[in-house]
Amino acid sequence: MKPSKFQRAGHPHRPGAAGDAGFPRLPCLLRSRKGSAARRRPMDPNPACFGHLGSRQIQPRGLRGCAGKLASRLFAECDSSVRKSKKKRESCVQSAIIGCGDGRMLTLTSKFKLRLLGPFSLVDPEGRRIAIPSRKGAALIAMLAVSKDGERARGWLQTQLWSSREPKEANGSLRRELSDLRRRLNHPSWTPLICERDRVRLDLSIVSIDVLESDQEGLDSGLPGEFLEGFDIPGEDAFEDWLREQRSRLAKVEPSLRRSAAAPKPSESAVVAQPGFKWSAQDATDGPSLAVLRFSNLTDQPEEAYFAEGFKQELINRLSRVRWLAVIAGDSGGPRASTITAQEARSLGAKYLLDGTVRTASDLTLIDVTLYEAARLQVVWSKRLQIARSVIATALDECLQELVAHLGAKIEHGEQSSARDRLPSAANTTDLIWRGRWHLCRLQHTDSDEAQQLFARALALDPHSAEALINVTHGLAWAIWTGRQPGHRVLEMRRLAQQSMRADPSDGRAYWLAGTAETWLRHMRPALDLLFQAVELTPSLAIAHAQIGCTLNLAGRPEQAGEHLQLARRLSPFDVHLFFVLGELAMRSSLLGDYREAITYADLAIVRREQYWYAHMVKIDALLKLGDRHQAAASSEELRRLRPRFSSSYIDWIPFEDRSLNRRFAESLDSVASAHVRQASLDNNSRR
Repeated sequence: MKPSKFQRAGHPHRPGAAGDAGFPRLPCLLRSRKGSAARRRPMDPNPACFGHLGSRQIQPRGLRGCAGKLASRLFAECDSSVRKSKKKRESCVQSAIIGCGDGRMLTLTSKFKLRLLGPFSLVDPEGRRIAIPSRKGAALIAMLAVSKDGERARGWLQTQLWSSREPKEANGSLRRELSDLRRRLNHPSWTPLICERDRVRLDLSIVSIDVLESDQEGLDSGLPGEFLEGFDIPGEDAFEDWLREQRSRLAKVEPSLRRSAAAPKPSESAVVAQPGFKWSAQDATDGPSLAVLRFSNLTDQPEEAYFAEGFKQELINRLSRVRWLAVIAGDSGGPRASTITAQEARSLGAKYLLDGTVRTASDLTLIDVTLYEAARLQVVWSKRLQIARSVIATALDECLQELVAHLGAKIEHGEQSSARDRLPSAANTTDLIWRGRWHLCRLQHTDSDEAQQLFARALALDPHSAEALINVTHGLAWAIWTGRQPGHRVLEMRRLAQQSMRADPSDGRAYWLAGTAETWLRHMRPALDLLFQAVELTPSLAIAHAQIGCTLNLAGRPEQAGEHLQLARRLSPFDVHLFFVLGELAMRSSLLGDYREAITYADLAIVRREQYWYAHMVKIDALLKLGDRHQAAASSEELRRLRPRFSSSYIDWIPFEDRSLNRRFAESLDSVASAHVRQASLDNNSRR
């Protein structure tokens, strides 16, 4: 007797048996197990029994009547879909629902399960754990999982995970990593990892992610662990910054998790899964946040679209190093309207928005950047960058560094103004810090004292706040510098700066403060090591670049100081502390013997800060070296008028490594002052 089609497929049942009528053979989707135990096992109505159909046994005797007919129709449609297209097959298999006659729902849906809270874990739809041996592979999956629509540009992934390598090497490493991940994750029946020419996407419709969905089972067993617990990639600072940012954001939802865990468990019928995780919007207690929107390509050249997306992603990476500013990608780079609506702005939950355009004109690439205040969609600041296309590869880094510095300065000014206008009675840690920074920028002794008190209150409210600790240290540093305070105060500042470094090892400001303390202690080599580490962590930190120039001057290396001081000047052209940079440029010129240039820079510093005695000192010495005693005397008289208490002790405090320089400037000022006294005495005698 010729075997039936079911026997040829290894199926044990005869055609025509109850519940078997019309059951199709699905060689691509169904695999029968051998053995009587498998044949006798009834159909499990639990959705997990179905999973993805790639390696599950479907017993026809398990579905009878109405359910059996619906199942037959479903499998027939699936078989047809297989022959038509792979994408339709996946859609049919992964998201089909069968209604049974008794009112139950049999869900033919099973997903990958990705665990990011606690140790990284990935389980396929059939319940098998997928081993990801590469840390960067696991990090890549995690970064896609928490991105909007699960999508990231290839260039962004390269920057985050292979920033220490050359672009070509990083591109090759990314390709190899993606190839390995596709081999481990993708299957003929499901394709969660989708790689395109310029971007990579994780199909979130078939991946269940613990941080994006409510997890009642996890709440029942206790609070979830830290985001990517115990995970790090040594040497990849960009990834560490991203990881720290995600952990900080998730920390905001921990109180709600605790309340949910403590609340009585609702009935099964009342349990409803949340549609998806959304970062909480900024409230009054949060620091400033910036959403970077799409940079639109206004040219008709497709390659400029890649440049615009790459520029945006690199800008986000640079901005993320500004530790007091929370930075998010406002969209995934897809099409959107040319203007953002108020509703879209509110949905982003950020206090500031940034977008831009890219276009070309002749041999120039023009990048227009606009900063908005989200609440009113009011333009705060805008800038146009013009880059010659022939040098764009080398000039882009410089433009990004300048752009980040200017954005930081504008947002900082806005936050200081907002904190000033808010009532201090309702102040929280963030308000106290920003109000203190506003006082500090007023450059008055009374304001300095008020700033230190506000910073101390902020630290008392949150003793574990790295931001509060850094600002406490900054307030002390300003008081030491303006008051020329003794060495034990500098030692206290160094201790606080070292605590700040431990509190947030990625914040360049902590290293700047530590390096400044070492400078004032005349430990020039460790000072420069710390300061260079500060600008490596935060390249846009203008004050750190300025302090490098200052330290080089004090160490007797003025020929090396100019580059750093000019960079600081370019990064912060409107900073209230610009007088410090100009004063150091004046000192550099004086030490190099260019006294006319020293006078020019000293005058620029005095215009911005009339009482800056350091610039007056450099100017008087330079005038004396040029033989212009009359003008030197006039400058000395002006200094005495502005700073009646000025004495040689001011000059003695300057931490020159070569103490003979202290004597040089002191002698110059004493000489001019003595000559002025003698001339005044002669004038009085002549009048008598």
